[in-house]
Amino acid sequence: MATTVGTDLSRDRISNLADSTLVTILSRLCMDEAARCSILSSRWRHLFPSTLLNFRAFTRSGRNVVKAVTSILAAYPDEPVRSFRTGMLFFRPQDKAAVDVWLRDLSNRGIEELSLWFGFDEKRWPIPESLFACSSLRRLHVINGTFPDTTEAAAASLARLTKIELSDPPSRSRSLKVLNSTGDFETLVIDDAPNLERVVDKLMNQRAVDIEVVHAPKLEFLGCLGMSNEIDVGDTIFATLAVEMSYMKKGYTMWLMQLLKLFPHLETLYIKRDNSYVVEHTATGSVGDAATHPCMMNHLEKVVFEVFRGHKWEMEMAKFLHERCDFLKTMEFHCMDDASRKNYGGPPSEEWVRKRKELLCLDGRAAGDARFQFFKRQLAESHHEHCDDERYQRDYYRDMYDV
Repeated sequence: MATTVGTDLSRDRISNLADSTLVTILSRLCMDEAARCSILSSRWRHLFPSTLLNFRAFTRSGRNVVKAVTSILAAYPDEPVRSFRTGMLFFRPQDKAAVDVWLRDLSNRGIEELSLWFGFDEKRWPIPESLFACSSLRRLHVINGTFPDTTEAAAASLARLTKIELSDPPSRSRSLKVLNSTGDFETLVIDDAPNLERVVDKLMNQRAVDIEVVHAPKLEFLGCLGMSNEIDVGDTIFATLAVEMSYMKKGYTMWLMQLLKLFPHLETLYIKRDNSYVVEHTATGSVGDAATHPCMMNHLEKVVFEVFRGHKWEMEMAKFLHERCDFLKTMEFHCMDDASRKNYGGPPSEEWVRKRKELLCLDGRAAGDARFQFFKRQLAESHHEHCDDERYQRDYYRDMYDV
């Protein structure tokens, strides 16, 4: 939009913006869009190399990306690159070595955040070993890729890497703090991860994954576990556990009680149901007859029902934990209406919530001062990924029922 100031000639308002502001705008565009903008004037051409600091290596069309990225990196060899993210990559036969070239190049530019997407091939792409040259790397996100086989010496070169999200996770990393995996693997062995604090995998509870923790003394959260998982945590002390209750399977109550034996110092327990929508046929098995374990008597302070519908098995489980947990302080119920067609998935009525709360308030409870907190929404699926984020924490207690 043009404007006239005094007797000056007309000029567009964008040209009045500071260089740093223009670079921010360009950095939010796709690679091809930013390149087209750079031909508008000599000033914009001068600013384009600065956009490589946060390099968005993808185009709207998704074609010829590999060749374009290689050309841009070669054209500006001295520009720093802090963040490098690709869209879905399509490799021609002559392009298969491109990622190796990119990683060797980025290792000299101070790369801290790397995100690669190796398309949708059934076979996952191996990440080149040149990844270990990126000693400044802090975060790694890979879709449809596998971590390269590594020795302890090679892994030590990634001493600043604190967060990994990829299909096939590495078994050892001495600096890693968060491991986020979405892959279809059969075994997860955490061999040597002295600084690992959290494992996040949204699908591990739905697969027959064998989990073994050898050395991870700071590990506090192991992802959501299900009845199909075989688990060996050794001497690792966990404060937080998330479980998926397959309440339609016989023995689900006994499975949970046996699982709690492995976590004697547990402080927070998250409970979710499996994905089945059939609710009438709950498997037989009395929760009330189950044994009480050390974590329930000495440590468990918080229980969270991630999606609470008020079904029989949920009420029985809540009553059982409320009666048996001596140190229980809080029970959270993230409510969902699944009875009304009109409001399915939304928050149930306040009357519905008040009735459930009355049913849960028993005279014989072990923790007399435990609080019931009812939320008007399900727990966010990404909760375990963002629970330490300050903004997420500020918004967490919005939309609660006043009952």
